[in-house]
Amino acid sequence: MLMNPVARERGRASVGAKPWLRQSIITTPVASWFTLASMFVYLAKIGNLPGMGGLDLGKVLIGIAVLALLFEGGGWKEGVFGHPIMRAYVAMFVVAMLTIPVGVWPGGAARYVFGEYFKIMVLAVLLIVTTHTVKDLRRVMWVIIANTIILDVVLLHYTIHHITTIHLGKNGIAMTSVIAMGLLLGLPSRGMGTLAKWAAGAMLTYGIFMSVSRGSYIGVALVLGLFAYFRYGNRVGVAIASLVVFAVGIYALGPPVVHRTINTLIHINHDYNLTARTGRIAIWKRGLRIIAAHPLGVGMRNFPIAEGHLVENVVGERWMDAHNALLEATAELGIVGGIVFLVLLKRAMQAANRLRHRVSPDIAAVGLALVLAMFGYFVTASFLSKAYTAILYILVAVIIAADRIDRYASTRDGDVIPKQGAQTGRSDG
Repeated sequence: MLMNPVARERGRASVGAKPWLRQSIITTPVASWFTLASMFVYLAKIGNLPGMGGLDLGKVLIGIAVLALLFEGGGWKEGVFGHPIMRAYVAMFVVAMLTIPVGVWPGGAARYVFGEYFKIMVLAVLLIVTTHTVKDLRRVMWVIIANTIILDVVLLHYTIHHITTIHLGKNGIAMTSVIAMGLLLGLPSRGMGTLAKWAAGAMLTYGIFMSVSRGSYIGVALVLGLFAYFRYGNRVGVAIASLVVFAVGIYALGPPVVHRTINTLIHINHDYNLTARTGRIAIWKRGLRIIAAHPLGVGMRNFPIAEGHLVENVVGERWMDAHNALLEATAELGIVGGIVFLVLLKRAMQAANRLRHRVSPDIAAVGLALVLAMFGYFVTASFLSKAYTAILYILVAVIIAADRIDRYASTRDGDVIPKQGAQTGRSDG
């Protein structure tokens, strides 16, 4: 015998704190907009408010967002910390705290863990609980894309030789641009939106190549190849052909600075990264020595200090970062922390890929965009010290929010008594 849908909803609402079993979701428009504003600040690395004694703009916006969330009824917050991806994220934070006493500079590690890293974590939670619909998801993605284009303009305006005028370096801007390109490729568009998408894509591509970041060159090429692979029926040949066409086109039409940078990839045997003490190969080897000497970790953001201790006899050269996100996380958070970091990335990518296979075209498009963006992070972060970068945890938050929205929609649709012959339930196809 079929139960009345309303009665069934009321009965289910009392079983656990699961948002997808509620009749309605409390929207939080004010908190949502202030959360987007704080995200914009953290991606762009905007400085302090002028004339306010060093008052941090990001902290102000996050504080307002939290107050607005409470004023508007708390939002859709049930079950956030029970999500598998969020559990891995929280485990990262716990491991980071545990490594503080054993770190090579406990004070510096503590300031970073309870300062910047904690702020990013609060921002991630705010993004999750203020994102309620697919429209909200697309809005967050477009804010990331627009923000990145602004960063590209700053990069091109100041040139690579004066990029120190802002807090985010050229490699960080290039990596964020690769991630934004992945989001852009996956999002559908119509009419004027298609024109805006092409314009944004051209700007992101130009910014990436003028950054002369070789890791991002590789990243954007592989993201485009993966997109072609998905777009044309999982055909490897099409993906390889698109890579070749893209590489030849960029090399043929790009300015001299792009030619010189690509030539260093072609003639990699003579590159300093393979031969010099400050090159990535030498740094990675010293990173492995740090892990062997400190299996419990050296403390978050303490890799350069630990690396400096290995090369104390070198005068006049700065201590080096890890230049690899996994190596950075493992050396600083210990072997356990490195494993937790891998679990976090694996769960995020798996969830995004599941969304890519959903029947709903809106959810599937969001899933594709997130897969491409995460893949862009994997590639570029292999050459950069970006284990704790804000853009990664913003992506993680969007993936969790998208998964929760999908679960809510699927369960809600399943609770409606179907008409004869209608399809019900959820498909993973």
